Amino acid sequence: MPHRHPIKSSGRRFAPRLCHALAVAALGLAIASAPAIVPRAIAQTTTQEAEFATLVADQLRIDGGEVLVAQGNVEALFGGTRLQASRVTYNRRDGSLQIEGPLVLNDGREVIILADQAELSDGLRRGLIRSARVVFDEQLQIAAHSVERLDERFTEMNNVIASSCEICAQRRTPLWEIRAQRVVHDDQEQQVYFENAQFRLFGLPVAYIPRLRVPDPRLQRATGFLSPRYSIDTSHGVGLRAPYFLVLSQDRDLTITPFVGSQGTQALQLRYRQAFATGRLEIGGLVARDSIRPGRTRAFGSALGEFALGHGFNLSFNLIQPSDSTVLDDYDIGDASLTSDITVQRIRRDERIRLQALQFRSVRSGDQNTTLPNQVGQALLERRMDVPVLGGVAGFRLEAHLHQRRQAVGLTGEPAPTPVALPNLPDPAQGPRPRRVGRLSLDLEWRRDAVLPGGVLGAVGGHIGLDQFSMSETGGVFPTSFTRVSPNLMAELRWPLVRAQGDGVSHVIEPVAQVIWGRNHDETLPHEANRMPELDEGNLFTYDRFASRDIREGGLRANLGLSWTRHDPEGWSSTLMIGRIWRARDLEQFSEGTPLSGARSNWLVAGSIDMVDGLQLSNRSLFSSDFRLRRTALELDWTGEEFTISTSYMRIFANPFEGRERTDAEWRFDGTRDIDDFWTAQVGWRYDVARNRAARAMVGLAYENECLRMNLGVERRFAAATQQSDRTSLGLTIDILGVGGSPSRALRACSDI
Repeated sequence: MPHRHPIKSSGRRFAPRLCHALAVAALGLAIASAPAIVPRAIAQTTTQEAEFATLVADQLRIDGGEVLVAQGNVEALFGGTRLQASRVTYNRRDGSLQIEGPLVLNDGREVIILADQAELSDGLRRGLIRSARVVFDEQLQIAAHSVERLDERFTEMNNVIASSCEICAQRRTPLWEIRAQRVVHDDQEQQVYFENAQFRLFGLPVAYIPRLRVPDPRLQRATGFLSPRYSIDTSHGVGLRAPYFLVLSQDRDLTITPFVGSQGTQALQLRYRQAFATGRLEIGGLVARDSIRPGRTRAFGSALGEFALGHGFNLSFNLIQPSDSTVLDDYDIGDASLTSDITVQRIRRDERIRLQALQFRSVRSGDQNTTLPNQVGQALLERRMDVPVLGGVAGFRLEAHLHQRRQAVGLTGEPAPTPVALPNLPDPAQGPRPRRVGRLSLDLEWRRDAVLPGGVLGAVGGHIGLDQFSMSETGGVFPTSFTRVSPNLMAELRWPLVRAQGDGVSHVIEPVAQVIWGRNHDETLPHEANRMPELDEGNLFTYDRFASRDIREGGLRANLGLSWTRHDPEGWSSTLMIGRIWRARDLEQFSEGTPLSGARSNWLVAGSIDMVDGLQLSNRSLFSSDFRLRRTALELDWTGEEFTISTSYMRIFANPFEGRERTDAEWRFDGTRDIDDFWTAQVGWRYDVARNRAARAMVGLAYENECLRMNLGVERRFAAATQQSDRTSLGLTIDILGVGGSPSRALRACSDI
């Protein structure tokens, strides 16, 4: 047997030789007395290999040839079980162990027992433990008058107090606790059963439960009730959600959430999940009766899934169908989009293939979904490759697109509204529209870059776009079939200038000039997806700034820009970019008031600062030719050790073509602040600066320690285009941590709550 030396006793060091002699003598007696320290159950097994046991102690002795006594820092290993105690007495005759504490018993399965004394047998698998504390996965702790280990599976405890809260000298009462007469732990099923249980908060009894089942902290999924959520709002009154989680198998589960409100709300929400070898599936839904829309049954259904189809293809779908436009918001389903899609795609380094079907639904008041092109089908193939003879990189893009509405706009016999936009670009909000539009587009592109004398970077390229349109129910306003060819030639020069200072700061200034010639187009086609063309850093140097191929940018134009980047050795950097588009002639492709309209586009000014302490600031602004601000977007994100801030300001001037009759300006703010190690304050709002009114306001308080998580929040939402009335709600959630796979992120420490 391994032994410690030199042996320490009463703070004095024995002579190494004497200790070694005593240890060798004890070892010889133990070996001579047959397998004295091997558990009797294992020693009697003849068909299996005996389980190895190791005993380490400061002192060992044999009494009467049958009893082995170890004392002083005793450690015993029986397979995966480890015992630490001050004294252990092993009787070879009956295989019993008398253990004096303080003792620590670790069974190797994240369960630790601490006790004063114990009587065990069968390799520490059976026996009685007195004045014990059982700790599961360093979270749930159970203090018991006695613990009886019946076998490897069941452990019975009497006169129990269970909690996952830290007990401190200044606060000896845990935040929550469960007291019971009897507790049985099923190690195989990872369940803890309480009999005659009493649940207490802050030392006060709040519930009596004759029989209570709590999952072992090591168990990630178990059937039972989840943490309830309490709410008070103007729509439902005082409400309660009590979700029940049902494990159907290892790869399937179902969550049933009934919801009742004091103002007559009765709702039932379901969520079914299943995991497959190649993907996952989630199906949800809700059925409700409430006073928001009395006399009507409100509902929604959804399905979400991702699957691998082989050969690199993936199938994903997100389907949602509500009974009305506000049911998701009224029941706090979240920011679920009302866009449904089914997508099959494969993405590789030089290739992208995508097949997609979409259906969307507008929730804005005043919109009629029957006249919106809300059914869309798309097929896309993109590929790029090296060109062996000419050099450079070439690519092609093949796209098939089809969208339709349930009824045409202004083409069914009634007089069409008078368009208010340019003649060749009818206003999508008021102009006539066919019921169905199909398009097949092919884009061929080539580009070659080269380094010219003086460090100048040059590039030449070409692009040709082929489009075939097919339309139905046009009413003579649009052709039923149309073919378009759009060639483009491009030349580009970049001159990066680098300057390094003695303090390690480096500056990079890069002027860019790009000239593109494209064919002029005079056709009149419906433009469903090009209502809001943008000008930003991402599309300043591109052939086309339209969102889709319904229309293509043409004419002779120059894209000019200047960028400056500063890198600091202390870890922060800043960028600034100025750009504009000059056209030889205004083709009136962009509606008046948009950033790209006219022979000269707006000035684009964009900059950012990225600090080493987590501060990020970015701004993009557009100015007219006389340097009047037309659009601006400012965003600041700052993450510190004790706080987070995310705020943005946006201002867009009126433009009837985009459906914006007045100037819009909005300020958004979301922030959190750690009050101490346990408390966190939250605040957020959206403010309509143009109309001088609030759109949303929220304030919350969160608490979390090692055993309890609590969130309290008040939110006020004001009437908007997607919400007809104001709404105020108060929500409270309390999560008991340390049981059922709900660990806390907080450190175990004494809190002041």
